[in-house]
Amino acid sequence: MRSVLLALSLVLSLQVYANPVPEFPFVIVTEKLEQEVKPDLAKVRFSILAYDESSDKAMEQLTKYSAQMLEIIKSNEIPISNLESTQVDKSTKRARKDGAYNLDILGYEVQQGFSLRVVDLTKYPRPMNQLIRLDGVQNIAALFETTKEDEYKEKMVVDLSLKARKKADALATAQSRKVKSVYGITTEENFGQAYATFSLEYRPQSYAFAMDSGSDGMELIMAVPEFIKVGQRITAIYELK
Repeated sequence: MRSVLLALSLVLSLQVYANPVPEFPFVIVTEKLEQEVKPDLAKVRFSILAYDESSDKAMEQLTKYSAQMLEIIKSNEIPISNLESTQVDKSTKRARKDGAYNLDILGYEVQQGFSLRVVDLTKYPRPMNQLIRLDGVQNIAALFETTKEDEYKEKMVVDLSLKARKKADALATAQSRKVKSVYGITTEENFGQAYATFSLEYRPQSYAFAMDSGSDGMELIMAVPEFIKVGQRITAIYELK
């Protein structure tokens, strides 16, 4: 009985996890496109960290650094409503020694995370270069995006669909067959992952290093990328006749 149940479970598992394979002659075609576009939105994440032997003084430092950060944002005419923060995280720092626990408390570390949306990228370099120099600021990083994502995606899907059908016709002709109809189409290479992928990325060498006259060169640290790469792909199964 156990062997029968085991066999049935194996069969059911294969049916659940295996991708369906058509019983008719078919071809599978994958096409990809990439496009360079100018970003128009930046999402900046960073945290502010303070440490002191006294818990109260550590919190005072965190409050001081946060006030300075807010002043930088306001002085650069970025709405404070574009700034979000997490709760303050506090941890105890103790002395370390192999095999020993709960040693003397050395101090307290408090940290708070922030997320800032910059919708006018002309206002991005100056405040970011000020923030990165601010005491307590760490792990600052920016993700650049485009608000025209849907427009790019729709156009790419149309272009890719035409390219995929053209390639399917060529493959079918090479095998002395013709394409009868499309059996399935997805924006993922694997038909078991039927969801759209729209990736945005930037490369360091694509940054625009424009500087004001008299700059000491340090403004290169937090620059806006000249472009970001937008990519889309589709995979289609065509029935042959």
